[in-house]
Amino acid sequence: MDIVHDNSEIVGFVEEYIEGTDLKPIEVGAGTHAALRAMYSIVSGISDVHRHGRVHRDIKPDNMKIDSSGVLKIFDFGLAKLSNGAKTKQLFFTPFYAAPEIFVPDSAGNHVFTAAVDIFAFGVTALWLLNAGSLPSELGHVPPSIPKKSLAFNSTIISVPVEIAYLLNSTLNYDPAERPDAEMLRTALGKHLLFDKHRMLITYSGNDHFVDAANRTVTLTAQGDGVTISYDGLDFVVTHVSGHVRHNNRQVIVGYKLQGAAVIVLGDPSGDRRLRTSITADISHPEVMN
Repeated sequence: MDIVHDNSEIVGFVEEYIEGTDLKPIEVGAGTHAALRAMYSIVSGISDVHRHGRVHRDIKPDNMKIDSSGVLKIFDFGLAKLSNGAKTKQLFFTPFYAAPEIFVPDSAGNHVFTAAVDIFAFGVTALWLLNAGSLPSELGHVPPSIPKKSLAFNSTIISVPVEIAYLLNSTLNYDPAERPDAEMLRTALGKHLLFDKHRMLITYSGNDHFVDAANRTVTLTAQGDGVTISYDGLDFVVTHVSGHVRHNNRQVIVGYKLQGAAVIVLGDPSGDRRLRTSITADISHPEVMN
């Protein structure tokens, strides 16, 4: 993007021309995976904007396109501002996509914009994607009428996993402090896009064992100590423990989730070191491909 100056004043932007198609609601036949992929692409773009210290301020389907390579692009940064000074005396907004807090000026008469404003707009965009382009009329009120705990994503035409529905509902929370940030949303959506694609390699007694979609459970035992690890498609979770089990020097309990490369140790940490059994566990990190 180029910036046009008149002396020291910014008077215009020259943005990339994006050839491609307009963003459309997800078709029923496309299913949940297509919806997760579209939302992941959008929130990844928002996360990049926020990471660079900006608030877009006008997130909506009309400001997105799918380019000739199938990549979703967010454009129209005409209202974007630095995160640490995003406020205006005159309020510009798009009905339905404007967060409720921007309609209440501060003591100086400024309408203040934070990253949470973009998260709210993302939530509305996600609802538009999942609900055949239909939005509740209450969102179009000025200011929008929203219950503090929205349940909008519990009954969309395109269904999403429960964890994702919970996070999407929280994007529409009346309180901006209760909305998740873009990176949290990106991580959760990415994890569900990789459902059943993770793999854990365990090296035990000189042998390699894999835990994945084809072999979901492994039980490791040594001298009366043991642990069972199960893969639920999203995480590798400890489902049974007996005796002394530690992971990266942390006590392991049922419900513990293993991440990354680690060492599982069976045996009393206060006892003879020679009686302990160390087992390496390495979890693969597949990437979401846009």
